Amino acid sequence: MQRIVFIFLLAVYSFSIKAQVVFRTDVTQGPVIAGESFQVQYVLENFNDIGEFSPPDFKNFRIAGGPFVYEGATYSTDGIRKVKNVVYTLEPLKPGKFIIHGANAKVDGHLVKSDNAAIEVISKAEAFKRGLLYEGPQINPTSYLKPGEDPYEKIRKNLFLKVLVDKKSCYVGEPITATFKLYSRVESRSDIVKNPAFYGFTVQDMIGLNDAMLTNETINGKTFDVHTVRKVQLYPLQSGSYTIDAMEVENKVQFSKSMVGNKTEQEIIEGIFDGDNSFSLGNDAEVYESSMHSEPISIVVKPSPEKNKPADFSGATGKFSIDASVRKNKITKNEEGELIVTISGNGNFTQLTAPTIQWPQGIETFDPQVKDALDNRFSPLKGSRTFHFPFVPAKAGDLILPAVSFSFFDPGSDSYKTVTTNAIKVDVAESEKIKTDQPALKKKATKISIIFILGGIFILLAAAGGGFLWYWKRKQSKNKMAAAEEKNKPRPITEILQPALESIEEGHKVFYTNLRSGIWNFFSLRLGFSGSMMNRDYLLSVLKQKNINQSDQRSLLNILEQCEAGIYTDAHSEIDKSELLRKTSSVLEQIDRSLI
Repeated sequence: MQRIVFIFLLAVYSFSIKAQVVFRTDVTQGPVIAGESFQVQYVLENFNDIGEFSPPDFKNFRIAGGPFVYEGATYSTDGIRKVKNVVYTLEPLKPGKFIIHGANAKVDGHLVKSDNAAIEVISKAEAFKRGLLYEGPQINPTSYLKPGEDPYEKIRKNLFLKVLVDKKSCYVGEPITATFKLYSRVESRSDIVKNPAFYGFTVQDMIGLNDAMLTNETINGKTFDVHTVRKVQLYPLQSGSYTIDAMEVENKVQFSKSMVGNKTEQEIIEGIFDGDNSFSLGNDAEVYESSMHSEPISIVVKPSPEKNKPADFSGATGKFSIDASVRKNKITKNEEGELIVTISGNGNFTQLTAPTIQWPQGIETFDPQVKDALDNRFSPLKGSRTFHFPFVPAKAGDLILPAVSFSFFDPGSDSYKTVTTNAIKVDVAESEKIKTDQPALKKKATKISIIFILGGIFILLAAAGGGFLWYWKRKQSKNKMAAAEEKNKPRPITEILQPALESIEEGHKVFYTNLRSGIWNFFSLRLGFSGSMMNRDYLLSVLKQKNINQSDQRSLLNILEQCEAGIYTDAHSEIDKSELLRKTSSVLEQIDRSLI
């Protein structure tokens, strides 16, 4: 019996250890030199939900970068463990021994704190004494090419590119976080010659070259400088199998003929090689050129489940809350009011469409204005999207704006959820009456009499030219009717895409901007798109309702993705602009014929 109890207690203890939340503080090992930056990482593992995160006061340090937030998962025999990493880059202000205090976080409804970490900061003079810095040239084995050693094999082992994704399967609207990293132990200059196009996804950049995100990682006992070249959130537009394209990089790597050389450094940029021949340290250096690319990664995008799908579900994926208010609770008849609906939380904000408002009868409504307050350091995006709905009541009385509902799919619980606001009461009054007194009325009557006399004289004078005026107006009316008929004629697609055609020889961003504008102008003219309707989710739903060929739908989405890649990235596209314009015209003509 005692043995059974012992085994039971041991099992319970083992389970509690597995289920225990891990929250630790990681800092650079060894001393840090004053004035040089280092990183502190707060790592959370094995949790379900994280609320508020509070960093400590970094006394005696300056925050040089961050916080950068990374979320993902690790896989072990215990199953999937969620991981969240909050990274700060700090710069010590003076030498000494310091404590990096732990951070606080609300995890699964409980307040937890990471452990403290000790760090030693030394001066440069002390670093020279300890042999951590050297006067003059430093020994750099990776930049030294031994006699007979293959330079390209050495480059392959010491300079490579990786792409890391947090998952390879997701739902429509659920983000994939992709991080492109360059690992280096050599003196090099790297040029990004091709950025991935991310077809089938809405792209939200998190980290780019300008952020200069540099860390260290140890692989097989060797320490690499790791440059985060690009980190993006990819929100899939529809279900299917997609591929994250390869990033292509060209390199110039410098090797010394002697064991003495400079400190290993890397430079990463786009377009560095154009006319640049300055990469040399002297007669004992040799420069080798190489190219590399990341591996393409296949992503499977699952459709949102059909089971229990709410009727008003429009593709929102994540965790959201909703709030509604009005700009003024008291307005007068025919005065413009404003209903403000705010959706907050984490999810695919860039794909959210305006919620449907069940407006009461007797008011005129208008398309909403959309304002975003988003933090792209988090994946999924964190923040809010606010819709401002103008409305005008036609009659006085108590106006009840009904509750607004918003449905979304929560991948974490694999279920649909609906959040709802409260109904809002607005007092609509008649227009204010102007108060008058008797003396004022008498003065007004006198003025009216004078105006009446003058008006009679004016009428007599006007009668003389009445015939001419009638004839002139009749002629103008005919001209306006002819102009209206001409205006209502459908504009040909070639005319709609003319600005894109004229900008083929201009910068690629100008061309892609004009091409994308032409596409949306087409749907504005043919289907009356305006305001918040001009997004790909709404476009896709309308095309499906109109039974547009799926091949044409995919082609159109791919063209819009190419436009966004050309507008928002610095990659020099190798796509034939004339061919892309021809393809766009062909797709729009096919859709135009289907709409008739």
